[in-house]
Amino acid sequence: MGTPFSINSFRSAGLSSGGARPSLFEISWTDTGAKYTMSDTMLVKAGSIPAANIAPLAVNYGGRAYKLQGFRTFDVWTVTVLQDEDFTNRMNIVNWMQRISGKMDGTREKGKKKDSTSDAVPGTKWDHDGTALVTQFGKDGAANHTYKFYNLWPTELAEIPLSWDSDVIEEYTISFAYDYWTHGDAVKEKTADILGTGNPATAGGATAPTSAS
Repeated sequence: MGTPFSINSFRSAGLSSGGARPSLFEISWTDTGAKYTMSDTMLVKAGSIPAANIAPLAVNYGGRAYKLQGFRTFDVWTVTVLQDEDFTNRMNIVNWMQRISGKMDGTREKGKKKDSTSDAVPGTKWDHDGTALVTQFGKDGAANHTYKFYNLWPTELAEIPLSWDSDVIEEYTISFAYDYWTHGDAVKEKTADILGTGNPATAGGATAPTSAS
């Protein structure tokens, strides 16, 4: 064992490769059959690796509360997007939300099932939902980890402030609800079924990733 407070011991304990960097990531909408998607993944400026939550189930007995394991819960997921001058990505999200919420007269368009033949993927899925993928890269450029979000749809499209005394590129946030996420090997996730046929029993679980070649 190394000397206490030794910098060499600290680095060799788990940071020998320098540690993961939050700037080395990519977020993409991998569901090629989705009606509305982000057209340019490079404009997604910021996002997050999802949290893992289990809600406590409180049971009262003898004047005390005991906490048992409850349901898995999945937080709303938010990304920050740089605005392209044509508003292409933002209008895709606007159209997606309008398709979900319906028209001003209260009527809503029924979600359609995707044709498994045209998508070349077995099974069907409602086209109101999408699938997103977060890829974490190493400093060597290898895609090491992926987090896939299933049955994802936008809940909030944030405002864009405007001002005469501002000279910056516009950006905004999009919040998404989803049913569950899975974590796995980057290469396998990139080539796996993208229409959400992952095993919900292992949702949010951590499988041992394999570095991409």
